[in-house]
Amino acid sequence: MIVLRILGILLGIVLGLFILLTGFTLWAPMRVELRRKPPDGPIKLRGSFGPVKKVFTIGKRKKLPKQKAKQPQKEQKPKKEKQPQAPRFDVKKLDYGQAFSLLLTLIDDMAGTMTWEKLHVTLILHTSDAAKTGELLGALSVAVGNLYPYLERAFVLQDTRIVLDADFDAEKTVWGMDIAVMTRLSRFVHTGWKRRKELWALWKSIQTTKEEREAWSREHTASEHDKT
Repeated sequence: MIVLRILGILLGIVLGLFILLTGFTLWAPMRVELRRKPPDGPIKLRGSFGPVKKVFTIGKRKKLPKQKAKQPQKEQKPKKEKQPQAPRFDVKKLDYGQAFSLLLTLIDDMAGTMTWEKLHVTLILHTSDAAKTGELLGALSVAVGNLYPYLERAFVLQDTRIVLDADFDAEKTVWGMDIAVMTRLSRFVHTGWKRRKELWALWKSIQTTKEEREAWSREHTASEHDKT
């Protein structure tokens, strides 16, 4: 009886931890932030999942490591070459029409799942041709004007500021951004379950069959034999 009671307590603890972990995974906020300060700041990408945060800097020059005194190299044993395995899926088999149609359906189903906490974009255009600069500014203004209503319908916009302008006397185009998007995994569970058949069919369509993997292995073996 004591052993069964202890096992029951341990099982209850494990089950409770599993429920807490599942709840945290589904409801913890996932946030992606993208920032660049004009005119020449590096792009900073920050991702966070609950309390876990990670920052990546793109475009920042890396410091060269200091050269260490060379130490005598030990003789390394030759590594055995691993035989490449046939791919389990082939993207070339993807039906792009079907994939694009499903993508649009998923976007409509996931309306409101993403919150744009901040959408600040600044773009000051400049080219060597003033007429070309004006045409480019007009085209971008039309594109943003058509895209913004779609974003309002599909997502939650909290803080939006988009600045498009041209500077004919500048030396180059200047741009910057401060974007923060938040979502939760729980918001995608219903959509994924609702479209599970279409998603599974799309995944199955790019998987390679046993015959295709065997044919790939024979072709690879033949090509390696020709090289030798």
